[in-house]
Amino acid sequence: MFLKPLIAVLFLAILVSLFCGLYFLLTDRGHSNRTVNSLFFRVGFSVLLILVLLYGFYTGELGMGAHAPWLHR
Repeated sequence: MFLKPLIAVLFLAILVSLFCGLYFLLTDRGHSNRTVNSLFFRVGFSVLLILVLLYGFYTGELGMGAHAPWLHR
């Protein structure tokens, strides 16, 4: 049960990094590396999120079986 909160935290970290990169892009105007660092962290968080999702599907903690909310009508 620790995977779902971890997925939420990683997703929020990706969003924070995205908006930090936008802020740095608009304020620094290319005079610092903060935008590139933000992109680096966003890509790292995204790769980590994909790995966590793959681990969850591999172990069976996450699944798309009969428990998927979009399958219930």
